[in-house]
Amino acid sequence: MNSRGARALLRSAEVREELQRRADAVRAVAAPAYERATSDIWTRYPVRVIADTSVGANRAFATVVVVHPAALRIEREHRILGGALDAARI
Repeated sequence: MNSRGARALLRSAEVREELQRRADAVRAVAAPAYERATSDIWTRYPVRVIADTSVGANRAFATVVVVHPAALRIEREHRILGGALDAARI
């Protein structure tokens, strides 16, 4: 396979759809866990877990982001996103 063909494959709609499916699986596991972790504190701020894909110069990629003031602290203490990565393997 040449470089142009590999780049076309890695940027294809099918690859992007697969990456989105996996990112959505991670979000489905992480969102309820973040809701539980913030239920007793920071209740004024809703937790938003966003899963999205993009296409860069050479390939498509997926991102899962947590939007909340305490997200970094919660991740450091509970590793919710890190633990949810296993959901992407299905």
